[in-house]
Amino acid sequence: MKALVMKQLHELEMLDVPEPEVGPDQIKVKIAYCGICGSDIEQLEGRFVPPSRAGASASPRIMGHEASGTIVGIGKEVRGDFKIGQRVAMNFRSSCGACYYCNNGMEHFCERALPNRGAMAEYSIYRENCVFELPTSVPLDLGAFLEPLSVALHATDKANIHPGASVMITGAGPIGMLILQLAIRSGAARVLVSEPLEDKRRLAKELGADVVVNPLAESLEEAAKKLTDGRGFDSILEASGKAAVCKQVIPLAEACGTIVWCGVYPSDSEVAVPPFYMYQRELTIRSIRISPYGFHRAMHLLPKLTLKPLLTVYPMKDAIKAFHDHMAGKGVKMMIETSTSR
Repeated sequence: MKALVMKQLHELEMLDVPEPEVGPDQIKVKIAYCGICGSDIEQLEGRFVPPSRAGASASPRIMGHEASGTIVGIGKEVRGDFKIGQRVAMNFRSSCGACYYCNNGMEHFCERALPNRGAMAEYSIYRENCVFELPTSVPLDLGAFLEPLSVALHATDKANIHPGASVMITGAGPIGMLILQLAIRSGAARVLVSEPLEDKRRLAKELGADVVVNPLAESLEEAAKKLTDGRGFDSILEASGKAAVCKQVIPLAEACGTIVWCGVYPSDSEVAVPPFYMYQRELTIRSIRISPYGFHRAMHLLPKLTLKPLLTVYPMKDAIKAFHDHMAGKGVKMMIETSTSR
C-alpha cells in the first residue's frame, strides 16, 4: 500500500509499505482522509522532542494521526458493536485504562499508552477504544476533524468561558478556528481573533469573531482595550504556537482571568512570567496536552460546527505539496485524501 513516510528529519517520501494485518484486539480501517497537524511539522523538523534529544535522528515513520475512514477488518477479540463498512474517525493514541493516570481522570498522561500506526496511508489499524462511529450527517472529510476538535474542546474546557465573557484567541489556524466556534457556543459575548494572514482573518470574521486584528500591522493592545473597555479579557487562548505571544497576552487578561497556552512550542523556549503582576491580577495560566476523554463530546459537536470552509483537500499523490503549503501558511486545514477513498 502507499504511505507517506518521514524517512528521517526533513525528508518525506511516498513509499510502498506492507499493508497492516489486523490483530485479535484491533480494528483495520481503510483510511479516507487524514489532516496535517502542526505537530506533524514539528516532528518533521525535529522540534517535537525534549532539548536533551534536539538534533537526534528520527526513526522512519508513517505520518499523520487526524483521520477518518471505513472499517474493513475486525479482530476476533474486539467486543464493541463494530461492523464492516462502518464509517469512523479515530484517536491516534490508545490509553491502557488501568494505570494511575487513567484511573485519576488523566488518560492523556497514561503510563502505558500505545501509539497507533500512522494514518497517511491506505490502511491503518487501531484498538477499539480509539475508534468512533461517525454520525450519518458527517461526511468522511469533516469526520477527520474529530481529533483536533477534541483538542480545541479541551482548551475551551480549561479556559473558564462563561455566558457574557470576553475572549481573545491568538492564531487562526485549525485549533484557533475551532476554539472560536466553541467559545461562541459557550456564551462568549465579545471575541477578538489575532492573526497575521488576511484570508484567515476574513474567515474568522465570517465565523463570528467580533474583532479581527493583524498583529504585524496593528496594536493588539489597543484593540484589546477598545473591545473590553480597558479591562482585558476574561479568557485568552493562545493558539499561534509562538512563545513570544505567550508572554504578550499576559497583560491583556482581566483580573481573575484565565490564559490557556494551546500550542506546541519550541522545546527549548522559555517565557518570563512577572510574579508580582500575577499577584496583582490573580491570573491563571494553564496549558493543554492533547485531550482526555473528549472524543464522544467532540463527536456530538461535529455536525454543529462550520468546518467546510476550513478545509483544503489534496490527493494522496500531492501529500508532500500539502505539507509545503501548510508550512507556507496557505489555507487552514490541509487534508490528504488517500487514493482508495474515492
